[in-house]
Amino acid sequence: MEGRSLGTALLEVVVSIGGYYVLRACEAGVFWSLTGPALVVAMLAVAATIRRRRLDLVGLLVLIELATTLTLTLVTQNPRAAALREAAYVVVAGIFCLVTLFRQAPLTHVFAASAASFGDPARERAFACAWSSVPRYRRWQRALTALLGTILLAAAAVRAVILLSASDAGLAHATDMSNTVTLYMLGALGVASGALIQVPRRIVERLASSAETGA
Repeated sequence: MEGRSLGTALLEVVVSIGGYYVLRACEAGVFWSLTGPALVVAMLAVAATIRRRRLDLVGLLVLIELATTLTLTLVTQNPRAAALREAAYVVVAGIFCLVTLFRQAPLTHVFAASAASFGDPARERAFACAWSSVPRYRRWQRALTALLGTILLAAAAVRAVILLSASDAGLAHATDMSNTVTLYMLGALGVASGALIQVPRRIVERLASSAETGA
């Protein structure tokens, strides 16, 4: 499901940043410190897809991003291109968030319905009912998706400026700054999600409770 693929994508961010610092501590160069974890991330993404035995939109997006940017990085052997690879991921993720606003349901509703229903049919029906019958729920979910997409695009822009403006000698320091921006981005995503999801959560809980009482 899309929620599970999103969780895999977040794990891949952790592996990518953590792997970079492990390799740098082992005195690897900037290029391979950036590219090595990306290869691990690619293997994780493929393994996750095989395990699910299906390819949803988020999973397809991750695989396309990895294949394209890794190919470019390995062909050019350019440390700056390797550093910009993750910023490119974030740009595509932000655009994807915003594009889902024009789908039948935005990303945050799809993710919440997948992750927060806990396999309970009653909660699944509550999410479906909230989306189809409660305009306030739809507005809040669209607002949350739009905010998350905006945060992702803003963070990607800041990272790109930092990396593109750095000299070759200063690229390692610029990468550290870029990774710091990523941590702030994750914090902002967490705060925004925690704040804006409260109203939709209460709506779903009320519908689920009403269904149980009616039963």
